[in-house]
Amino acid sequence: MVKVTEKTNNVADKRNGPRSRNRMTKKSRRNGHRNRSRLLLIALCSLLVFGVGCASVNRYSDASSLSGGQVSFFLKVPERISTDLTVELSAVNIMAEDGTFLEVMNAPLSIRSSEVAGRQVLLGEKALPEGRYKKLQLIVRQALVNRKDGAAHLALPPEGIETAIDIAVKRNQNTALFLKWNPDASVGDGYLFSPAFDVRGQTPELSSLLIYVTNEDSDNVSVINRQTGEVVAMIMVGRKPRGVAVSQSKERQRVYVANSGSNSISVIDPTNNRVEVEIPIRFGKEPEGIAVARVAPDKEFIFVTNYGSNTVSIIDASTYQEFDRANVGDGPIAIVADPSVDTISSSRFLSMSDMNTIRNYRRNYYNVYVANKNSRDVSILKMDRASGRPEEVITLNVQWSPIALTVDYPRGKVYVANYGYDNLSLIDIIQVIGGNKSGAVSETSNVGASLTGVISDPDFDRLYLLKEFSGEILMLRPFSEASSALKTSLSPVIGTISVGSQPRSFLMDPEGRKIYVVNRGSDSVSVVDKTTKREEKVIPVGRRPYGIAMFPEKPE
Repeated sequence: MVKVTEKTNNVADKRNGPRSRNRMTKKSRRNGHRNRSRLLLIALCSLLVFGVGCASVNRYSDASSLSGGQVSFFLKVPERISTDLTVELSAVNIMAEDGTFLEVMNAPLSIRSSEVAGRQVLLGEKALPEGRYKKLQLIVRQALVNRKDGAAHLALPPEGIETAIDIAVKRNQNTALFLKWNPDASVGDGYLFSPAFDVRGQTPELSSLLIYVTNEDSDNVSVINRQTGEVVAMIMVGRKPRGVAVSQSKERQRVYVANSGSNSISVIDPTNNRVEVEIPIRFGKEPEGIAVARVAPDKEFIFVTNYGSNTVSIIDASTYQEFDRANVGDGPIAIVADPSVDTISSSRFLSMSDMNTIRNYRRNYYNVYVANKNSRDVSILKMDRASGRPEEVITLNVQWSPIALTVDYPRGKVYVANYGYDNLSLIDIIQVIGGNKSGAVSETSNVGASLTGVISDPDFDRLYLLKEFSGEILMLRPFSEASSALKTSLSPVIGTISVGSQPRSFLMDPEGRKIYVVNRGSDSVSVVDKTTKREEKVIPVGRRPYGIAMFPEKPE
């Protein structure tokens, strides 16, 4: 804590002046005012530093109005602890090289060590000017040690609570700091609260272990190590990032983020978690969804739905040039591309004739599927492999407000989640290839409304739907074509898994063991074990998270 410095200028308070004015000279009255005001100021700041977060009399500034970079602070408590402490944190400040303190957290936060053991807590994130920062200051209102017979107050250190850091904030970059707090070493003699912290910055990670989550209201991306279940980096991108996708190439891995507010695509290099380039969207407005298609061993295209202009931008991933666009339906919000044709090789659901139909089609074409929320249809871009341009745009009507979709090649289906209607639309890929638009769409009823995501799991012969209101995953067992009559009479839902508030998107890991859910309403990611069907962990991310992506290959 910065020491309270006595000030002798501009501290007179006429309301605290003495009543016996006639007994004092003008000079003594002035000195009396100063002495009383000085004592009052010192007492007041001493109270507020450990009470409601006053910044003492040193120089403080509000970081919210400053431009430059970002800083994020995470707190972690070891999984095994013997001391149960509750800390009422009023604010967190950071000190620049010139001694100025900037406020980076001002919302009161109560942290109980036994409740957050083994978990990360996001203390705060803020925009900061460029420069180096040397200290972190914690404003604590009170600290308690919890025991069976009740809670005992701990004394707060008179010099305050500070920890040394050494970080550089750079323009258009996020700097993340990770504080490991040891509660067992944080209580000194005489019940003195003396927190023990280990501070570190972000370190390089193996890209195959990383998950990328866009945080729309934070203008950044959270990077999660799925092996440890912790945030390991934060990446500052454009304004209002929404959709996110990854390259399919192992030789040149990249992460692509659609920035709805700045009409651009941020390209992230996962080897250093930095934005490599910003691609402006010239042929559309409000980019939303994003997908990547690998059309040759050394060739990938990026497809971006432009919600505000009803178009899809097509970008060459090798040159970062937006070279074409396609007109689609009203309010394109989600997009997926055909996966590798090799994924049908082990199908248990397609006939040999159907598999050959897909293989023959893929020699010359591949499809990109677009969910148009407002026109209640799906646009299918028939992409010519030779020219790299759409040869045809097919429109299929579905039901109320399609908002998410996924391709299930082993079953030859595209599943479409409809937000405003209690059914799941099924598009038959074989029928689409054959040109039978009228017979290409069917539905599974009684799945519930407010759906925001769908995942296919051929290994478990199961579908997962994400339900925004009620905050849960629905598990479905797909009906076979032979039992299609049952689809309208029986509920296909075979179970539910509770997650966080207002889940917006989700995905399954390449090993098929866990499902990661982006909870927009609770600023977190739920980790769900697919076998036990339970939420096993909650990971804090930025404000109003939206999209999620990870690399498809398994870690070695």
